[in-house]
Amino acid sequence: MKRAAHVLAALLLAAACEPAEPQLDGAPAPAVEGAPTPGELEGASDAQQIILPGVMNVAAPMDAQVVKGCEKTVAIDYDQPPAMECVFFLRDGGAEAPDVAEFDRLLDDQLVTAGWTLIRSTGAQHYFEHAEPGADCADLSVFTALDAAQLDRLLKAANADAAPAGKSWRGYSIPATIRETCGADRMRP
Repeated sequence: MKRAAHVLAALLLAAACEPAEPQLDGAPAPAVEGAPTPGELEGASDAQQIILPGVMNVAAPMDAQVVKGCEKTVAIDYDQPPAMECVFFLRDGGAEAPDVAEFDRLLDDQLVTAGWTLIRSTGAQHYFEHAEPGADCADLSVFTALDAAQLDRLLKAANADAAPAGKSWRGYSIPATIRETCGADRMRP
């Protein structure tokens, strides 16, 4: 009986010493019943989605739509385009094409909140890094503003409605993988 009590106590002690759940940019991994799934944040509305959960973990702007596996829709000129996600959303402004050189402010705010910093924009490509604490290394990702034809194909594939009067659609493609850069390879402005 004493031995069984010692074994039970050892099991309880071992269970209490289990490592904490892994952290993803400060949020606990969704492994517990009732915890947020990889596509949502705790306390977020059903309309808010996560861009590249487990990779970037960026909350998309409210009412944005994240489309996984959009590479065949937006990169039709590639034989084997890299895996990517796309995000699109409505912004103020008429039907004219948005300036691709200007990154969307609301999406930029979401990236900053998740620890990503805009380091350079070159035409339609906007490069972001997520610095590793205590090292001269960072994860690098690029958001590419979709041109009118790419955005049109994406909207049709997602069955999106036409933009209401005074609004226009804005969209970006994001490679599903990120690259680590260190030292001189980092793309500092």
